[in-house]
Amino acid sequence: MALEGSLRDFDLFSLFNMIKIQGKNGTLVLSQGQEFIKVFFENGEIVGCDSNQVRMEDRLGTMLVRLGRLTGEELLAMVQVQRQTLKRMGTLLLESGKVQPSDLQDALFSQATAILHRTFRWVEGDYRFDSMLPPDLDRDHFVPIPVDTVLMEAARIQDEWPEVERRLPGMDASLAKSAKAKALHLDIDRDVSSVLDGKGQMQHGSSGLTHEQEMVLSYFDHPESIKDIIQVSRFEELDTCKAIADLIEAGLLEPITGKAPKVVRPWVLDGKSKQTPKDWEASRLLWPFVAVGFLVPLMLYVPRHRGSMNMGLASLQPVDVRVVPEGPTRLRQAWALRMASRKDGGVMLAKDLGRPLDGRNPVADLTKYPDPMAQVAAPSPESTHKR
Repeated sequence: MALEGSLRDFDLFSLFNMIKIQGKNGTLVLSQGQEFIKVFFENGEIVGCDSNQVRMEDRLGTMLVRLGRLTGEELLAMVQVQRQTLKRMGTLLLESGKVQPSDLQDALFSQATAILHRTFRWVEGDYRFDSMLPPDLDRDHFVPIPVDTVLMEAARIQDEWPEVERRLPGMDASLAKSAKAKALHLDIDRDVSSVLDGKGQMQHGSSGLTHEQEMVLSYFDHPESIKDIIQVSRFEELDTCKAIADLIEAGLLEPITGKAPKVVRPWVLDGKSKQTPKDWEASRLLWPFVAVGFLVPLMLYVPRHRGSMNMGLASLQPVDVRVVPEGPTRLRQAWALRMASRKDGGVMLAKDLGRPLDGRNPVADLTKYPDPMAQVAAPSPESTHKR
């Protein structure tokens, strides 16, 4: 029997704790508006997580692109292969040799906890728990997550989130690098260059920013909203928002007026960041081809006659051939005319209908003959005695 109810009556902390204590197996479905979160439990531990708003495989690919393990073109090619083979994205990435199993496990863990921590901020919604698990769980690469780990981190986020949210202009606010940020030389840029050139090890601290702040600042190559940055960040939502708030207060990020132009990332396929196709434009040759398509059948039109081979087009012409019934059909027609008009056998009626008869109606007028079904009166006894 399924367990269901409202989050106002039974909050997520109590719900997760009950599932952990009882060691349940099943699927917990959380819904709020149009968003649905599925959390899969086995022996009271989390063995999977999914969302209809952010697909795990797409977030995983985006994170690997941000980590530099894949390029956008490589991940886009993987997506095409996945559609053809129906294999898991993680399996394809491992087969490509560009991702190690430990990297895949870390990425899956980070993305699952990000979805869960965001869900724990819900103040209303519905839940439903069924003791059924999907057979296609990725047990090879998804390390079970203890519920206590999620609850402790969720409690910390709930304590710190109101203060961080107060420091932000809004999730839909568009931000861009300031002139000060554009002139700043980031350590991550110099570190990558020095490692590639073989000139030494990484150095930190010269920019005055932490590694997280530098990474978040590097995401703003173009003006973007905070919501979009959260979708592509390699850090937790709270840590990303804290870094953005610090960068705003340091004067490295500044709000821009109007809506930020949409940055197309073809490897992000989560339903909201899909690569939009170009508007369809009709070719200049379209209407000439349409005109030819109409004119050619009209020029090849064949009128209907007895020897016409184009019966499809010929059927558009009115019929001018008289169809004369023969055999049983003619006889049935004569009977129908005789019954419709007894006086003249239906001769005038046939003429009015455009099917004149050749002469008189061949069917005899049976009303002139005695009725064979009428009973004949029996002779009286007196007439018999006289005889």
